[in-house]
Amino acid sequence: MASVKKELTKGVFWIAVAKYSGIVIQLLISAILARKIAPAAFGTIAVAMVVMYFLDILADIGIGPAVVQYKQLTKAHLNSLFTLTVYLGVFLSVVLYMLSGVIAGYYADTMLERICQILSIVMFFHSLNVVPNALMRKDKRFKTIAYRTLFFRILSGSVAVWGAFHGWGIYALLVSPILTAIGVFGVNYYNYPLQMVLRLNNEAVKMVASFSFFQFAFSFCNYFSRNLDKLIIGKYFSMTQLGYYDKSYHLMMLPIQNVSYVIEPVLHPVLSTLQSSKHELKAKNQKLAVIISNISFPIGLMLYFCGAELIRIVYGGQWDAAIPVFRILALSLPLQMILSTNVPVFQAAGKTNHLFVSGMLNTFCTVTGFFIAAHWGGSIEAVAWSWDITLTINFINTYFLLHVFTLKESAISFYASIVPQLLNSFLTWIVVTLIISAIPDQNLIVSLIYKLFLVLLCTIIFATMLKQYNVREIVKMSHGFLHKRL
Repeated sequence: MASVKKELTKGVFWIAVAKYSGIVIQLLISAILARKIAPAAFGTIAVAMVVMYFLDILADIGIGPAVVQYKQLTKAHLNSLFTLTVYLGVFLSVVLYMLSGVIAGYYADTMLERICQILSIVMFFHSLNVVPNALMRKDKRFKTIAYRTLFFRILSGSVAVWGAFHGWGIYALLVSPILTAIGVFGVNYYNYPLQMVLRLNNEAVKMVASFSFFQFAFSFCNYFSRNLDKLIIGKYFSMTQLGYYDKSYHLMMLPIQNVSYVIEPVLHPVLSTLQSSKHELKAKNQKLAVIISNISFPIGLMLYFCGAELIRIVYGGQWDAAIPVFRILALSLPLQMILSTNVPVFQAAGKTNHLFVSGMLNTFCTVTGFFIAAHWGGSIEAVAWSWDITLTINFINTYFLLHVFTLKESAISFYASIVPQLLNSFLTWIVVTLIISAIPDQNLIVSLIYKLFLVLLCTIIFATMLKQYNVREIVKMSHGFLHKRL
């Protein structure tokens, strides 16, 4: 088990290097583009990307995670699976190109047609990257992934900013997906030069079929719960409203992408070595959930209290309409961060059928909430609240299914493990709310700093009172870890 911990730590370290090195760059690029490009353009891109994400799922059909899970796949098997994804990629790229006019007509946005046509190129390269990306994770080449991610983030961001200043408009927002998809394929092909074959190896397809099918079915369901809010807003409201919502969502997601997403790519390859020990999987999952909850709840509170300051500093005063949505969505961040780690546990246990059931139930709940919010709420704030409420329900359902049916363990200890942090956050929220209400508005930077400090200070004080963790010991361990790495 020591090797699992070592591999997990090493993988998380290198993924973290890429994520945290790029967060400042990403914020800077986003801030510049938000000031040079109209909110409606971001709404148009949001719809186009959501459509492309759906086709990405069809191109993958669960093959990526299956490549990681099955250790016995040969080069011939991998070439056949690669060929299958290429065929799917060609077909789906043509579909996206041909349907671009229909999509634009449905949303009454003429610019959307040209954007979808351009993204059909990205769609093709995404399909080429399915198997090589999985092999990168399977071989635990997290250092390569880290360097690759950081390089293309800097390159595409720089070109996008240059384009925004030279009048590219909405097309500057397409630079990152295009350059990243093509560039990643180049790196992948250099490391894993897979070849297309004339005839598919039936043995390879049969080997991964069951696992891949349920993985695909889960991804299909999860797509709607993750993206239908944007499609609904784009249809029932306006592209400008969608722009406000989408930028709020992406800013809120930064901590998730830079904390839990640091861990998620590493979990499946590492935990797959424990697939025969359900008890160990539960223990690792619960310990990780406690660690993430101790991080995510304070971050969620920080974003909630600092919503106005963050939106105005990052995007500018013209994005004030996004502030209420951002603060509402920030409340969902803690549970999202914890939930982001459940998928690799289902995968490692070999129970993608249970993952599918979980995804189907969650999608039904979330989609129902979105439609109710759109019809009776009538605002993007109502849609954001529906996301918070349905996410809470899904959190309870997902971990009940994972523990009781997949791991054959009680879920009570899991829920109980995050109660101390829930209590901590509630007490922190009360204290910080009272203090802020008594202090007049400050300069944006000053206000941001003192609110962040208040949340952090209260969290540490209550954590000490509740005996959640030893702050001094954590600082000491972190210093020792960084000293060893550097």
